[in-house]
Amino acid sequence: MLPLVLLPALLCDDELYRAQTDALADIAQPVPLAAPAPTLAEAAQWVLRRVPERFALVGTSAGGNLALEVVAAAPERVVGLWLMGCNPGLHGDPDGARRSSERVRAGQFDDVVEELAARAVYGGGPCARAAADAFRRMARRVGPEAFVRINDALRARSPRWDALDVVQGPALLLWGRHDRFSSVERASAIATRVATARLIVLEDCGHLPTLEQPEACTEAAREWLKRVSASR
Repeated sequence: MLPLVLLPALLCDDELYRAQTDALADIAQPVPLAAPAPTLAEAAQWVLRRVPERFALVGTSAGGNLALEVVAAAPERVVGLWLMGCNPGLHGDPDGARRSSERVRAGQFDDVVEELAARAVYGGGPCARAAADAFRRMARRVGPEAFVRINDALRARSPRWDALDVVQGPALLLWGRHDRFSSVERASAIATRVATARLIVLEDCGHLPTLEQPEACTEAAREWLKRVSASR
């Protein structure tokens, strides 16, 4: 069965993808990972040491940035790539990210979580309340120390547009129309760099498609996995 390596967004864990992994258990073996390394480059090597030789790769937001590091390090091992809400360039607001880390270190973790939940989830979506509640649950499990480590790694990251040029398998770009962290225009720019990419824009959806539009994500993922399997 095809190994499906799942890299979560900031403050998220395997619950982010649970609806999809449960529904796709007939065609993919989920491998959820949360790398503890202090930089994206080190985190990518940590992931590569723990996954099968060949695998399909999924990343949302921070997990998408880590996925691009994995692709850059070992493109021949990644047979398919599914990205959501990521930014292959430099951090868009490094000063804001620094302030968030400082606030969490100062004991304001709950406040930061609430602000991120409000910004990440599109309030007009059909699953907005459930998605925001899931984000809060995951954030409590992940905790402040992991937030600071990952947030600081993202703030210091190098651009990874070059990784898009070496993607070898079928690619899926699944984007929320109302993503306030990574716009649909950025998704379109990513799509122009990946010859195998299929871009799907989900209406009434923000930064966390798998929680906000779970059925649409599962349908798109099944079609993508079929493409990946056919290309091997």
